Amino acid sequence: MIEQTALVVSVQGDLAEVKGERPGACGGCAGEGACATSLIARYFGRSRPALQVENPIGARPGDRVIIGLAENTLLTASFLAYLAPLLSMIGAAIAGAQIADFLAPAYARGLSILAGLGGLVAALGWLARLSRTGSLATHCQPRILRRAGGGGDGLAVRFQDRNPTKKLREPAGSYRARLS
Repeated sequence: MIEQTALVVSVQGDLAEVKGERPGACGGCAGEGACATSLIARYFGRSRPALQVENPIGARPGDRVIIGLAENTLLTASFLAYLAPLLSMIGAAIAGAQIADFLAPAYARGLSILAGLGGLVAALGWLARLSRTGSLATHCQPRILRRAGGGGDGLAVRFQDRNPTKKLREPAGSYRARLS
């Protein structure tokens, strides 16, 4: 499971809109600001993307939560976004070259290029239709796993004394205890 800390911005029914908290662009490696990532962050700012996620824990606006996405979901989305159009383009180019060799050998290269571009456009159109219909939305949508807590990430715990008239005693080794 790939996890990220996020802040709940709003809630509509079973969905919550969250803004991911990005880690700093610099300081995470030995380069400390000498890389392209830090340069891009300086010019484009550190905007936080907003996502609509499932809210099975009933988080409210202002809550810090952990959102998660299964690794196989990321692998599937990567395959669909990168490999499917590439394979479609290569397959269509090879098929176009074979057909052109049979029908018009003089134009084989040009027809192969046009067929490859047609395969690419067809794959991108298929992906656009697939994302618009929402059939991938339920499979590829991250969800809130739990509230973020502990480790200094915003969880406040208050202790209340049951007897407010009782004076608290200083620890034996403290500076004030030695003065008295």
